[in-house]
Order: sequence, then structure tokens, then C-alpha cells
Amino acid sequence: MTELVKILAVALVTVFAHMFVKQTKPEIAILISIVGSVIIIIMAVDILDTVISSFYKIFDTTGVDATLLKPLLKIVAIGYIAEFGANICLDAGASSVADKILFSAKLIILVVALPIVTTVIDMVVALL
Repeated sequence: MTELVKILAVALVTVFAHMFVKQTKPEIAILISIVGSVIIIIMAVDILDTVISSFYKIFDTTGVDATLLKPLLKIVAIGYIAEFGANICLDAGASSVADKILFSAKLIILVVALPIVTTVIDMVVALL
């Protein structure tokens, strides 16, 4: 809960600084938003350790091959990074670039997911 309060505090300071500076220096306002967003992401990375250890416990409990965790985490990371980049583009008024980022990310996710799909298919075939 305290992590969320800290993140919210950084977000509010970022938003108010962005709004204040946007009137006089719009190009600096975008940089303020980017820097604030990066700080928030760095703060959230600490939470990621808990998530990863929970996934390892789930994989150990179920007997699923833990090597599938790496592509799964890559997929999640690609999604978040793409959304972050697309939102920066949207803030800057480049919605068409944001669309291309999201489209490309979906293709990359598809490629990264292939080992997971292959493993699931192998498991289903083994059950038959």
C-alpha cells in the first residue's frame, strides 16, 4: 500500500509540473512527463520481484516447465513497454505512431509466445 502512495505522489507532482510548464514550454512538459513516468516504472520494478517469485512457486507446484516463465515475463514486459511508448506518442500528439508501436508489439508478442503455444500443444497431444 505504501508503494502505491509513493507512486501516486510522484504521479501527482509530475502531472502538476507538466500542467504548469506546458503553458510556457510545451517541449519541456513532455520531458517532465517522460521523466516522471520513468521514475514511477523504476519504483514499480521492486514489486516485480514479488510477482516473479510467485510465478516460480506456481510453476513448481503445478510441475509446468519453469523455462516457460521467461517468455511469459517477456510478453508482459513487451506489453507494458509498448503501452508506455504509445502513451508518450499520444501525449505528443502522434497517434499514428502510437498505433504502429502497438501493432508491432502485438506481432513481437506473437513470436515470443510461440514456445508457450508449442508446449501447450505438446501437452494436449500427450494427453490424447
